[in-house]
Amino acid sequence: MMKMPRTKNIKTIEAEISQTEEQLRRLKERCDKASQKLDALYELKKHREQEELLKAIDKSTRTKAEILAFLESHA
Repeated sequence: MMKMPRTKNIKTIEAEISQTEEQLRRLKERCDKASQKLDALYELKKHREQEELLKAIDKSTRTKAEILAFLESHA
């Protein structure tokens, strides 16, 4: 004799909904934290690149006008 699958009652379905909502909330929190970390890393990278650029400009023998003309011609 084959067993028929049990049908879920409303309480079981509501409990499953609640559990799934909680899982989704936790996943969203993790996603938000990862997104914030990524944004912070991009900002840090941008800051470090700006520092490098300023150091290179400071060491350069070129004038500000020469540097700007070079950058604008390669944009």
